[in-house]
Amino acid sequence: MLTNETNEDSIDGNTSSTKIHKPPPTFVHGIINYGEMIKRIRGIADDEQYCTRSMANNVIKINCLTPETYRKLVRYFKDNNKVYHTYQLKEATAYRIVIKYLHHSTDTEGIRQELLELGHNVRNIINAQY
Repeated sequence: MLTNETNEDSIDGNTSSTKIHKPPPTFVHGIINYGEMIKRIRGIADDEQYCTRSMANNVIKINCLTPETYRKLVRYFKDNNKVYHTYQLKEATAYRIVIKYLHHSTDTEGIRQELLELGHNVRNIINAQY
């Protein structure tokens, strides 16, 4: 079945599909004046880039549409000592890899160098012997 929709990347032969995940919500605590908070946020991000929801105990939940807006808001809250909490972006979360059946004498520094050459940021390598 043929479709009329074409992807410019597929025309060039480059079919890289990096999925951009929706940013996690940010919870700002102790908001007494909602209007003042929105006025300050408008100076950082466009109205179309976020939505807010009032929660219990003077907490405002902010959902950003793009990771860039999320980073700007979190930077603003951090720089201005606002009480907030959020979660890490999916792109920034670390993952664990287990390579089984390596010999106990395998050099972990060699594995680290290979992973760095492949573009991975290595935090820790353990050659666990069972």
